[in-house]
Amino acid sequence: MRLGWFKRSGLLAASLLASGLGCPRDPSTEGDETETGTSGESGVDTTGTGQDLPESDSDSESDSDSDSDSDSDSTTGVNTGCDDGVVDPKELCFVRTNLVLGQSTGALALADVDANGALDVIAGQLDRAIVLPGNGDGGFASEVVLASAGGVLGIAAGDLDGDLDADVIASVAANDSLVVFLSQGDGSFAAGQTHAVGSGPRGVQVDDFGGSMALDVAVVNEAGGDLSVVLGDGTGALAAQTSYPAGSVPLAIASGRFDNDPQTDLVIVDVASDTAVVLLQDAGGFPSPVAHAVGSEPYDVEVGDVDDDGKLDLVIANQGSNDLSVLFGDGLGGFGGELVLPVGDTPRSVALGDFNGDDIVDIAVANRGDDRVGISIGLGDGTFANQVNYGVIAGPVALAAGDVNGDGVDDLVIASAGLGGGITLLSSNP
Repeated sequence: MRLGWFKRSGLLAASLLASGLGCPRDPSTEGDETETGTSGESGVDTTGTGQDLPESDSDSESDSDSDSDSDSDSTTGVNTGCDDGVVDPKELCFVRTNLVLGQSTGALALADVDANGALDVIAGQLDRAIVLPGNGDGGFASEVVLASAGGVLGIAAGDLDGDLDADVIASVAANDSLVVFLSQGDGSFAAGQTHAVGSGPRGVQVDDFGGSMALDVAVVNEAGGDLSVVLGDGTGALAAQTSYPAGSVPLAIASGRFDNDPQTDLVIVDVASDTAVVLLQDAGGFPSPVAHAVGSEPYDVEVGDVDDDGKLDLVIANQGSNDLSVLFGDGLGGFGGELVLPVGDTPRSVALGDFNGDDIVDIAVANRGDDRVGISIGLGDGTFANQVNYGVIAGPVALAAGDVNGDGVDDLVIASAGLGGGITLLSSNP
């Protein structure tokens, strides 16, 4: 069966340039990536807390050739026999393709915006959001550009107007707003609708927070230190925001039902206090945040059942301590029993998926300091195999997981920030 994990950036370019077999890579024996000729570092800090704003690009049409990876790592305990053309259970095989080059990208989501049954890539860049329409076999049509009037730091997607195709929601810190682009169902979008939220909006989540079955939007406001919940009416219109306390410097947000009631709950990560803050919904609001200590400088959070006990758990990327915190849920709204997983340098984003076809949740992490994506294969009991590393465009900062090529195994989309940034696809290799 397919697993029900949740993505903080939404519900579950150009044509392809070049691809190659992408078996695991060992950073200790490998030189720097040379796909873009730049470092990929963003270097722009909007608040003094190390947050990335996608930078301007000297060549806005700079898609170019990509290198392919074929090195293997036989020391990880993961089967890397990726040359037989078949992904067997527990076999970790990817084809790597650079979808966009030379465009600093800092936010990602996967959703079907044109109702063709295939996942599309939605990305936040400098002064715009873009959509790469998927064809269902891992290929993509040319990018659709959505103007936004400021740097997009958060992106999400969901069907706000009930027409069965996903709409795009972008957080724009420059003018303290959400911008909603309603999909027209044919790959085009209506003009953006702007909605005021708190100061410095960043991570965005789409879910039913009002209990009306219509989708709503929640966004954490990095500069304001609070949470804005904006209820939808099912036709694409959004009400005025309701604000709730959410730590000091919240960056990322995810949702799920953490206790035994039908209301949707939230979790945010607060980089200033080194905590994951759980907000259980009560009577339609989020009145009592509960902070859980995690690693240093938590930057991203995902929700999913990593130990297969039917209860949702939290996975947090801690960029300061170079590790992941896994907090196990008790099904009553509590979280504990922290499992610390060492990863690479400066982990900035985490994604959950089944990347090797064994129906067990695995963890992917964007290690910005290493210019690598690491994947830790789940063992089904809440423990994980050693991380396997893959080279991507320098400066990976955001991830989205889903089956974009239709083979029943999850693929991974990676956003990289900086002057030489872009979007990489690691697609499962059938």
